[in-house]
Amino acid sequence: MGSGLYDAPEVALLCGLTPDQVVRWSTATTHGDAPVRASFDRLFAFADLIAFTVARQVRENGVSDLHLRRGVAKLRLAWGVDNPLASATVIDRLATSGDSFLAQLVDDDYEDIGRGGQGTFQDVIKVHLRRIEFDAGGRPTKWSPVDGVSIDPDIQAGAPCIEGTRIPTSVVATRATDEPDEEIAFDLDLDLAAVEIAVKFEQLLAEGAGIPV
Repeated sequence: MGSGLYDAPEVALLCGLTPDQVVRWSTATTHGDAPVRASFDRLFAFADLIAFTVARQVRENGVSDLHLRRGVAKLRLAWGVDNPLASATVIDRLATSGDSFLAQLVDDDYEDIGRGGQGTFQDVIKVHLRRIEFDAGGRPTKWSPVDGVSIDPDIQAGAPCIEGTRIPTSVVATRATDEPDEEIAFDLDLDLAAVEIAVKFEQLLAEGAGIPV
């Protein structure tokens, strides 16, 4: 993640997607424009990670690819932002109901932005990102996927690190395959618990489920 950007495999690892899904959701199709546009050619910024995570939640709630794309296009027009799925202001007003992608565009009334039109929706599920921090302008600034681990685009080029340090969890986990946890903790001036957290976090990524939001 050397330049502070993420390629498709890195996005897939962190967001619990496949590289093919990342490419598909960042590419226009006959269904419509890309839900997430690559910030720099084929590379993605920290905010794009958040957008992919929101897109994944929407799709897992039963919304089709077609309605996701149409909904994001509607959000871009309504809020005048290129990356609405990474804006706290927009995310706070998103929900799903069955296969409907919803947004509160006016007051508290939901509109089915995937199909167009308003209606009465049952079992509305709000989109929540509990572990992601945003600044006053609604831009994502930090992701704390598990207690003791943080992802900050200004630290180690956005690689997951042990909270309060510049030590990537991947470095700790790699060393842990050959070295005792106690030796790693002493060498890196860490608590033993921090080493264990880093190892467990990297195991979580390796399982392909993505990181908690």
